[in-house]
Amino acid sequence: MDRRQFLQSSLYTSLLFGAGSLPRFVNDAIAGFEPLENRLLVNLLLEGGPDFRHLIVPEFDSNTNSFGYQYWSHRWRSHDLSENPTSWQQRWNDDYYPITVGAGNWTGGLADPANINSGVTFGIWREAGWLIDMFRAGNVAVVCNAVGGTNRAHDLSTLQLNQGNVLSGLNNGDRSGWGGRLARSAGGNMISVTNTPSGFCFGPQGLAPNYDHNAIDNRDLIAVQNSREIGLNEYDLTQNQFYRPQDKMARALKNYYQGARNEQVSEAYEKFMDHESKVREFGRRIREQLADLPEPPHIEALHRAISIDGVPVNPNANNEARRVLRNGYGFGRQIRNLYDVCAANHILDVRAVSMSYGGWDSHGDQRQGANAQDVNDPDLNRGIENGFKDIFGGRYGNTPVDGNALHGGFSALWAEMNSLDLDKMVITVAGEFGRQIRDNGDGGTDHGKGNIMFVIGERVNGGVYGELFPEAEIDKYDDLSLNTPDIDPRTSIDPLFASVCDWVAPNSGSVVFPRTAPGYIGEAAIIESAGMFASLLS
Repeated sequence: MDRRQFLQSSLYTSLLFGAGSLPRFVNDAIAGFEPLENRLLVNLLLEGGPDFRHLIVPEFDSNTNSFGYQYWSHRWRSHDLSENPTSWQQRWNDDYYPITVGAGNWTGGLADPANINSGVTFGIWREAGWLIDMFRAGNVAVVCNAVGGTNRAHDLSTLQLNQGNVLSGLNNGDRSGWGGRLARSAGGNMISVTNTPSGFCFGPQGLAPNYDHNAIDNRDLIAVQNSREIGLNEYDLTQNQFYRPQDKMARALKNYYQGARNEQVSEAYEKFMDHESKVREFGRRIREQLADLPEPPHIEALHRAISIDGVPVNPNANNEARRVLRNGYGFGRQIRNLYDVCAANHILDVRAVSMSYGGWDSHGDQRQGANAQDVNDPDLNRGIENGFKDIFGGRYGNTPVDGNALHGGFSALWAEMNSLDLDKMVITVAGEFGRQIRDNGDGGTDHGKGNIMFVIGERVNGGVYGELFPEAEIDKYDDLSLNTPDIDPRTSIDPLFASVCDWVAPNSGSVVFPRTAPGYIGEAAIIESAGMFASLLS
């Protein structure tokens, strides 16, 4: 019996989302972390439109006609600086790690497919230490001028990005997502580790490669909201039953279903009985897999105050404050869920994972709380730098800026996973749209179009894909007739993500993204330069 097939039954629980089904129960739990069997896509959606031109910036230049001067002279408010070139220069010197395209300050090589960035110097915000470290190792593709949505509306642009279809309208919410299509093409499962699965996860109807993009069938979708409590609740008679109503409910329901099985029930109820037993068995297998696999300390510290080797990971561990992640219960738990999904991959047969992180709609004061303590304080409003730190933070190299730098989300994951497993993982990071090239006078930036997107992984041919700082933007800065100056969108998501799909499941890219298929009839996907993503992954 092939465990990669699914039992044809419908279910709507916290375990699976929508009309889905369960994996066949062939593989039992094993001891420890099971190495990844297949290549895996992890897609992180940054909801709200992240200002990646705050994370990656041009070098300050005193020449007033240069990009490096125009950027800083129109962005000093969003960086919380004085209107003074000296302060702009200081911010660049102190807070950004400089990289010159074509120079040798990295170890893994640097792709520049269009050969248009040679000699350009840019900076990565220094507290994004993991991102810097990965870039220097040649494992980060910075994709410039990319567009995931056709307008500045959150709902429509998010729909288009999740579906991988910039031609979708608001009335097309019943179309499949590109993650769901990839999972179907790869012959495995789509896993969501967020509170609610997004449209990215929704699978198509039919079998690959001839499935229907414009209809949804979620048989491959498993929702893992909390990997340590997956499946149906079980009761524990060693606990105080009065204070544990979930134990009462679990005991009552389990007894009810067991009693129902001993009765003669009509055929109409047999399906429900079957569902209950399969879900309970599924949860048992996952719990057994994770029971002897303690949550790794660096990952646990993302959402819970702990000590490692007797040293508090959190500067405020004594009062139970959280540590680096301001979004510890959200993104921190998602990292834990992702680790557990990988550990149980032989049961889950995972091919794609969906993650999300919100709070990027930075119309004002986008550096708010930048110097506050690294704790999860729900009463403290935070700016986008705290979000960058949650995701990309960590030490880099042998001489970190902060010797006490704590792990961000992906940094902790990299510290705890085996290098052979990381070799089978690729991460895509994108928001539904970008921000404008000028700040808005209120310390923030408004909705824009083009943006940077990231592809990160040990098998990525890292570098800069597309023109970092297009010369055509220089004239836009001082053109007051342009109320909404954008980064011009030069590459749609189709060719970028299609190349990622081809790496995860060979020859799937043009199936998941039909506009990249040879001979496609209709509006073609735009790409900044021919063949730009041909060697994105090796």
